[in-house]
Amino acid sequence: MRSEDVVIVGAGFAGTATAWMLRERGIRAVVLEREPSLGVHASGRGAGLGRVLAEDDDTSQLTIRGAQLLREQFAAHWKPTGGFLTFDREDTAEEYRDRANRFDVPYEMVERAAIEKHWPIAVAMKAAMFVPRDGVIDNGGLLRAFAGEVELGTAVQRITASARGAVVETNRGAIEARCVVDGSGAWAGAWTRDPPLETFKRHLFVIEMIAATDAPYLWHVGDDERYLRPHADGVLACACDAERVEPMAQEPSRDADARCEARLPGSVIVKRWACQRAFAADRKMRVGRDPARRWLVWAAALGGHGATASAAVGERAAAAVMEVLDDRA
Repeated sequence: MRSEDVVIVGAGFAGTATAWMLRERGIRAVVLEREPSLGVHASGRGAGLGRVLAEDDDTSQLTIRGAQLLREQFAAHWKPTGGFLTFDREDTAEEYRDRANRFDVPYEMVERAAIEKHWPIAVAMKAAMFVPRDGVIDNGGLLRAFAGEVELGTAVQRITASARGAVVETNRGAIEARCVVDGSGAWAGAWTRDPPLETFKRHLFVIEMIAATDAPYLWHVGDDERYLRPHADGVLACACDAERVEPMAQEPSRDADARCEARLPGSVIVKRWACQRAFAADRKMRVGRDPARRWLVWAAALGGHGATASAAVGERAAAAVMEVLDDRA
């Protein structure tokens, strides 16, 4: 049986970022990916919005730190554009202002006119803020920069405890590891027979609209949620829909265009696709050492914030891996 110190399952943002941070610490990790390329199901299909202020403090800690690392160490894959957040409720805007103040995130409250210079669309907003540290991420380039060496076409079938740590059974044979990182996205927990994450399909569109390539993205937070950012073929748009699905390669739903029309009326759609987001029941990212199986580290349930938080997720997961290796030295 093959023997390794660290095996990482999944070559999306969570898994590859963990591998990158371990390399920074001088630790080699074997990354297993069942697909023929990186980021097939979620990481490579997202909008690449570098939004540092998320909907809660726990997530924001990771997105803020993650964006900092991307700006400092992966500047080639981060485009500093800033971002507009608009709100349909004053109390929601107040929550975001408070969060920005707690975490020392620079921001400016702005009027509608500031937004309409870039985005002349109808948004029922009660307040708006500009976050200058936000940006846009090159998903594919960042994944490749994180990844290093990945064993593609290697499907994990089961993970069981062993005297050394765990045995990872794959379609190419078994690997015994001192530490296993589950970064398999919507499938996290499947190989260890853990309760599944909640998986939701979301649609993205490229629509005909003129926007400056360096324009700040626009994300409307509220019941009528949507976001827009410049794209090479027009504007990338999302109606922020959420359809509960089983983990799989997602295809656009039959009513996908109608969902876009409902939030962005009159849109001329150039292209459409679907991706999936995975959540834990408490809506918190699952990153760190498993309390019962001390050989297992989680890097999962990123809930749509994977690109922005990726480097911080890798940093936290790698620290947990080091604990495992120290315990088993």
